[in-house]
Amino acid sequence: MNFRQKSSRYSGAVLFTAGIAGAILLIASIATGFELEIEIWLATALVVSIILHARAGFALSRAQQELEMLRGLVEKFQPAKKKAQPELAFEPATDVNESDATILGEVQDAIENDRIDLYLQPIVSLPQRKLRCYEAFSRLRKADGDVLRPVDYIDAAERANRIGVIDNMILLRAVQALRQFDPINNQHRIFCNLSPATIFDHDFFTRFTDYLDANEDLAHRLVFEFTYPAVEMMHERVRTNLESIAKRGYAFSVDHIRRFDHDWAALRQKNFRFVKASSAMLLAESNAGEEGRKRVHQFKQALYDNGIDLIVEKIEYESQMPHILELGIDYGQGALFGVPQVATQFMTDPAQDEAA
Repeated sequence: MNFRQKSSRYSGAVLFTAGIAGAILLIASIATGFELEIEIWLATALVVSIILHARAGFALSRAQQELEMLRGLVEKFQPAKKKAQPELAFEPATDVNESDATILGEVQDAIENDRIDLYLQPIVSLPQRKLRCYEAFSRLRKADGDVLRPVDYIDAAERANRIGVIDNMILLRAVQALRQFDPINNQHRIFCNLSPATIFDHDFFTRFTDYLDANEDLAHRLVFEFTYPAVEMMHERVRTNLESIAKRGYAFSVDHIRRFDHDWAALRQKNFRFVKASSAMLLAESNAGEEGRKRVHQFKQALYDNGIDLIVEKIEYESQMPHILELGIDYGQGALFGVPQVATQFMTDPAQDEAA
């Protein structure tokens, strides 16, 4: 029963009691010849009943108002419903050469028939070699089972302005992996490579941010990676949209660097929190004598001063490790620590979860 019903029933009961008291007062007055003492007592009882009714009615009315106000505030500040995951379609490309058309046809067939797989490669902390993150890679399968690697189709997809669909599909797979990671992996990040073309194109960027908004609870576990040449040549619209992603809490990484003297402070302001450098570049510099080792040290110090973590990638052989550890590197990636493997092996089986 709500306050309004209680207030109504209580008011009716008090009014009924007051009416009975008034009737008794009248009958008693007549029966006693209007003796003053009984009349005073009955009148007093009637007045007290009316006062109690007024106070109780006021309290219940106030409580009802406060309850309705509280309900309104709750409704006002209820969390918004999450956006549904948008559907993606790989539209046929026009005005492309025959070679690109053939490759894009295979890409479209793979996407439409759900033959797109996510592979994950470990990123470990050094020197313990403890798993910290993964980098995501896509593998598209043709109808005959052959694999389409990114190097096979990325250039064609970018020329035809279709890379956005692929990036969005990889994001979707990465989100699925994060949601289904087994307990051992449920705090690890995933690095996803991203093309500036995806962020430049308004349609694809809208779909991309729809995914981000629908999965905002994973912002601290998704890192979007760009090549440094792409960062240097970013269109103003891309930079603006990059800020929009950063404001949502997502961090960035940059790889394919060729020098140590970039403006790392400017990158950190854009929420770039990771830099990847190849082992070959660092080892070649450190082997160039004292000046080279000094440049590597200054590079690491500049990253540290700006709150950026350095990841050395393409570590392939155990023989490289003593030199890398001498440089005080914190994170490593490469075949030595694990080759890319299909993401499903790091994930729990949803059917088993439901059965449990």
